[in-house]
Amino acid sequence: MKKLFKDCLYILFVVMVMFFLSDQPSFSRTMKFVQLSDIHYSLVRDDTSYKLLSKTRPLLKDAIKQINAQKNVKFVMITGDGIDKPTKDSLYSLTEELNTLHAPWYYVLGNHDTSTDGFLTKVRFVEILKETNPNYVFDSTYYTFKPQKGYRVIVLDGAKNRGISSHGVLPQEQLSWLDNVLSKSKNDTVLIFIHFPLLPPYESKGHEIINADEFKSVLKKYDMPIAIFSGHYHAAKITKRGNILHISSPSLAGYPNAFRVIEVTNKAKQTTFKFDFCETNLKDLQMKTKIMTFGGAIYYGKPKDRDTTITIEKK
Repeated sequence: MKKLFKDCLYILFVVMVMFFLSDQPSFSRTMKFVQLSDIHYSLVRDDTSYKLLSKTRPLLKDAIKQINAQKNVKFVMITGDGIDKPTKDSLYSLTEELNTLHAPWYYVLGNHDTSTDGFLTKVRFVEILKETNPNYVFDSTYYTFKPQKGYRVIVLDGAKNRGISSHGVLPQEQLSWLDNVLSKSKNDTVLIFIHFPLLPPYESKGHEIINADEFKSVLKKYDMPIAIFSGHYHAAKITKRGNILHISSPSLAGYPNAFRVIEVTNKAKQTTFKFDFCETNLKDLQMKTKIMTFGGAIYYGKPKDRDTTITIEKK
């Protein structure tokens, strides 16, 4: 009888410990990654009214140095407009720089990255990425992978296939594919990366996703934690709408010359996102881009759009 009592106490203790740990962060349930957007890497020496194109190489080198100093970075995601002009020389030079990252890096197409009537088509862009980046094993410009148990990464291609445009669009084929992937990811925290924000940080009629309502209709079917990371507007903004986080991030080539480090922690009943806003250490260049930029406060965002922690409750 005494042995049975001890065995029961031991089993109860084990069950209580497992229950307690099930809602606590652990190494396997916490994941850190970096979002680096709108690098606009350029081989030219001329600047624009708001992009310091002549200094994109040192700005990128500084960002990579900061990222490499971070511990336990699972991956780095480039959310579009990695190059300013769609040329193979720019892309090869960019990938050479990005390959100095210690963490695997992945790519989202932006409106500056490819051309429909030149050499750097979407097909050729993917070929060069696969040639230069051993982690890019995908045959398409939109793809998915699981970086860690409990997480699903989805990369979308919102760049138009025809004509020059700053608008984004998601073809029906891609929306159907997204719906299918989400239907199989109900137990995951979903991280969606797209150059064009679904919820713009400010109004700009020439930059929106044309069929944003169709995109929203797909997402409304699902109630797991979803975070959508984008660039394009060059502005820092974080907005929570129900189970969806909308994260717009700034450009490395323009003020405030920054990127994000994100740490996500999965628990049984909630997912927590911790955002760290990392500005360039090249303060002379940052000051120059601030002077060049009209409305710098919009791009810099409020404190809650930079360093913050947000929790999404699971249903």
